Amino acid sequence: MSERPFMQLYVSDFIGDTLHLSTEQIGAYMLLLMAMWNAGGKLPADEAKLARVARMSVKKWKAIADDLMPFFEVDGETIWHNRLTKELQKSESKSQSRSAAGAEGGRAKALKDKEARLASAMPTPQHLPDTITRLPSEDARAPDPSSGFDQFWEAYPNKIGEPTARSAFLKALKRASLDEILAGARAYAAKPDDRQWCNPVKWLSEDRWKDRPAKPPEKPPPKANGLAHLQKPQSREEYIAAELARSERSFT
Repeated sequence: MSERPFMQLYVSDFIGDTLHLSTEQIGAYMLLLMAMWNAGGKLPADEAKLARVARMSVKKWKAIADDLMPFFEVDGETIWHNRLTKELQKSESKSQSRSAAGAEGGRAKALKDKEARLASAMPTPQHLPDTITRLPSEDARAPDPSSGFDQFWEAYPNKIGEPTARSAFLKALKRASLDEILAGARAYAAKPDDRQWCNPVKWLSEDRWKDRPAKPPEKPPPKANGLAHLQKPQSREEYIAAELARSERSFT
């Protein structure tokens, strides 16, 4: 049987179980356990062979065997160790599980490689010219919102808070068309100067492109005053004539 990669050793248990053994006996015990592990869990119940495993003479083995053999079970012509056998079975079970997983992974990789080779071997579809295969997408036909905002920003008179105005404009496009918003902005820009300008974010958020403001009342013509004759440009002759006429009226 092939050698196992490692043997589990419970140090605390081992030290507690061997307190009564000498250094030489502990060494022989460890050699027997390791040889038993590599041999698949059993050793021959033969004093000469066990002495050789423990690396001592048969005479020396017989001198320490009474202290060591209680650790082992004797089964006819072989000896075995109860705890070592259990650890060996667990190790072999884990090894088999890893081998099965490795084999499964190998099969999956082989299948994947085969599929890749088949895909590479398949003919590549002929590429058709872009003019045939490409159709304008919905996004390509739709107007660019950013260019629409630039038109709005150019038309709107009160240019403040551009970043937030851009965001409000994109939201407004969901409620009205670009033409409606632009028409409203141009109409708003033509309002009389005596009215306060609205913040563009507020104007967009409140759908102000729908506003139909009333026309301001017409201003009455300015009243004439006593200096009306001075407001009209006069020549020197006209000025002298007007002064003479005014003098005559004052003496009448």
